[in-house]
Amino acid sequence: MNSRISVACTVTVNMKVLDIRNNFSPELASKESALALLKGRAVVYPTDTLYALGVNIFDTEAIRKLFTIKKRPDRKPIPVIVGSISMAKAIAEIDKKREKVLKSFWPGPFTFILKKRPVVSYLLTAGRNTIALRIPDSTFCQMLVSDFEGPVTATSANISGEETSQDPREIIERFEREECRPDLVVDAGVLPQSDPSTIIDITGNMPKILRINQTTKENLLNILKKMEF
Repeated sequence: MNSRISVACTVTVNMKVLDIRNNFSPELASKESALALLKGRAVVYPTDTLYALGVNIFDTEAIRKLFTIKKRPDRKPIPVIVGSISMAKAIAEIDKKREKVLKSFWPGPFTFILKKRPVVSYLLTAGRNTIALRIPDSTFCQMLVSDFEGPVTATSANISGEETSQDPREIIERFEREECRPDLVVDAGVLPQSDPSTIIDITGNMPKILRINQTTKENLLNILKKMEF
């Protein structure tokens, strides 16, 4: 039986939208987004694959709010973006051979499952001892984690179980029908159609591909070669 985490959620009358295509610079949008994260707010932001929903991974109430916004079952862990290998090492156990693998794939549409460090809440990882990390090939994501000076959640900006959208207008319209909504949306326009990232578990002696992005499927042999431990 699936259960959902629920928190009392202050209704966001109007989600603030920062249009970085026209009247708002990406640099200012990143700084405002980082400030919102520090205040425990939820931010929709563009990545190299889709729009993500971000909160501070060290803020338990913010994580609970994210689960409530998405109506996400508590058995499903939340993926995270980082800005560097050193940032990843602060929240995950990464030895030299795993670091070599990460450097071969990041930045890009590759999420790696690693053993988490105690500093990471089990709420974020759905009770698991592992955490899903990636460095997107996205200038805005790099600015965001740099301005925030820490990791940010990167689950898709949708209601759990529903289709994702590359169009921020559709995302805004969908969340406007809900009582609990994101606080801020960074509008980078309609993103190119893309699959979610490839997910690779490297916690054991042999890497396991759990999900493969169609754009990387043709390079599967090269991917496997890069992951030789």
